[in-house]
Amino acid sequence: MQFHKQDKDRKALAADLKALEVFDGVDAKALDALAGAGRVVHLPPGWALMTENTPADSCYVLLDGSTEVRHKSEVIATLNLGALVGEAALVEQKRRNATVITVTDVRALRLGYEDLAPLFAKYPALEAAFRAAWDKKETVAG
Repeated sequence: MQFHKQDKDRKALAADLKALEVFDGVDAKALDALAGAGRVVHLPPGWALMTENTPADSCYVLLDGSTEVRHKSEVIATLNLGALVGEAALVEQKRRNATVITVTDVRALRLGYEDLAPLFAKYPALEAAFRAAWDKKETVAG
C-alpha cells in the first residue's frame, strides 16, 4: 500500500490533535476528519490571526506557539498549545470579540466555519469540544 505525503501529514496531524486536552473524548475518526477539513498555517510573531469587531469565517487550533488575546488593545489572555482560537464567533454567531496576535512563531490548524458545520453534524463530540472550550473561557472571564 502506498501513501501520499498528504495522507501521512493528515495522519500525523490527527495524532497531534488526539494529544490535545481539548479533544479528550473525541474519537480518532472524528479527529482524522477534522485534520482533513483544515489547513495547517505557519505564522511569524506579530501576526494578527483575527481582529476585533470583524466578521468571522474561521477558527484555529494552536499546534505550536503562543498568542495574546487583546480586547480594546488590552492584553486579556495568553493562549498556547491546544487552545481553540476564534471559536467564540462560531459558537455565538457574532463578530470577533477580540484581536489575537502571535507572540512567537505559531503553527495552527485553520478551520473554515463552512467546513465545521457538516463535521459537527456527523461527529457531535467535535461540536461538544468546541462548545466546552468556549464555555470554559466564559467561566474564567465571568
